[in-house]
Amino acid sequence: MRKSPWPYVVIALLFWALPAVVIAGYASMAPTHNTGGQCEGIGFGCSLTPHDGAILLGMMAAPVLLVVGLLAMGLVALSRGVRDKRDQP
Repeated sequence: MRKSPWPYVVIALLFWALPAVVIAGYASMAPTHNTGGQCEGIGFGCSLTPHDGAILLGMMAAPVLLVVGLLAMGLVALSRGVRDKRDQP
C-alpha cells in the first residue's frame, strides 16, 4: 500500500514555508529606520530597526523550526511504522 506524502507536506508548509513567507513579507514591508530619531543598531541604548528585527527573528527562529519540523516528520514516520507493524497479520 502506497502511503500519502500529505502529512509531510503539511508539516513542511507549517514549520518551514509559512514562517519564511511571513518573516520575508514583514521584513520587506517594515521600515528600515527608527522613528523618533533613535539610533540604529544593538547596544549603547540603540535599538534595531523593524526590518533588522524581523531579519534577526528569522535567523533565531530558523534552527528551532528546522529541528521541530524534522522531529514532527520523524513522529509521523514512527507512528506509520508502528501502525503498519500492528496491522500485519
